[in-house]
Amino acid sequence: MLPNRKIIFVIILLAAIVIFWVQCMGRNSPQNNDARGNLFAGAKSCESCHAGIAHSYLHTNHRQTSAKVSYEDLKKYVSAAGAILYYNDSSAVKVEEKAPAFFQVAITDDKPVRSEKMDIAIGSAEKAQTYAYWKDGQLFQLPLTYFTSLRNFTNSPGYPMQKPYFDRMILSRCFECHTSFVSKADIPSGPLQVIEKMDSNSIVFGIDCERCHGPAAEHVAFHSANPAVKEARFMVSIKSLPRQRQLDLCSVCHSGNDMDVQQSLFAFRPGDTLDHFYFPHFGSGSADPDVHGKQMQLLQASKCFQQSNMTCTTCHDAHVPAANKMDAVVEKCSGCHRPSSHITAMQTNVKNCVDCHMPLQVSKSLDFNDGRQKRSIPYLLRTHLIKVYPDTE
Repeated sequence: MLPNRKIIFVIILLAAIVIFWVQCMGRNSPQNNDARGNLFAGAKSCESCHAGIAHSYLHTNHRQTSAKVSYEDLKKYVSAAGAILYYNDSSAVKVEEKAPAFFQVAITDDKPVRSEKMDIAIGSAEKAQTYAYWKDGQLFQLPLTYFTSLRNFTNSPGYPMQKPYFDRMILSRCFECHTSFVSKADIPSGPLQVIEKMDSNSIVFGIDCERCHGPAAEHVAFHSANPAVKEARFMVSIKSLPRQRQLDLCSVCHSGNDMDVQQSLFAFRPGDTLDHFYFPHFGSGSADPDVHGKQMQLLQASKCFQQSNMTCTTCHDAHVPAANKMDAVVEKCSGCHRPSSHITAMQTNVKNCVDCHMPLQVSKSLDFNDGRQKRSIPYLLRTHLIKVYPDTE
């Protein structure tokens, strides 16, 4: 009987050790409900160690570049605007409140003929915000976009002025720059035809911490278990990457979407080579890149870039809201161009380095109009081609 008791004791002891180890691992591992998989910890897990940065980043344009429509936020826009737009065929679209949601409603002969819920907001609303609705796993852009400088709704970019348009499909390729993840599937719809459907519950809205810094589950688990270790483990240091790899990270979204991808850009990780994600491109590229989406090409054409080792983060702190950045960017200019009598003279004037040498320019790729009045509404964005512009001197 004695040997049996010893065996039973050993089995019980081993079982207790296993249970204890599993519980410890559970305490040290993040609670992972992230749609991207077990390698990801979710942005919430960053807050315990990086509270200041995490809180600041919540208010940046990157973080707010997509979201479920906020009823309270949208109510402010609708209250401040007329929220109705007329078209050439005398029809109209109005934003209509049906608490706790808003709908865009097409009206013909004073009667509603179509109504779609405003499900998703795309864009931070610093300059504009457009909206989309779900239908059978597909997403469609709505006719009206909020234009911040006008404090009013306009016809969505590129939409016809003749009548309201509800049927522009938004594909997952758009999400690769406006969200951090969405799961999709190609569903057969006929001979040699497929349609793309997205899982609305899988969307990780905005550009979150792990979209730029990479999967963090191992990093979080290690530092939760070893709080005394201050050197970051299981996390790529972006500053330690070669210059081109740093630029590639920003180029994922800031070098345009006019090249065919070999694999989803959601798979890009810090340190990856962006060219490996695209099919070979043998054209010379646009000689006049647009200020919308082509920031990297414009920057690389600048003498400031060509004659230095600057990267995007030389001037930009991605963790700080845009409203607080201008003084810091101007200080960066002064750091490279000092001593300079020109800078000293300009410091007394209303304009600054950025307004003169990176002026706002009209986008050629985003075309806004205000419906029946046909007025073209300029969409102004900051150029990243740093040079002397005679008309701003």
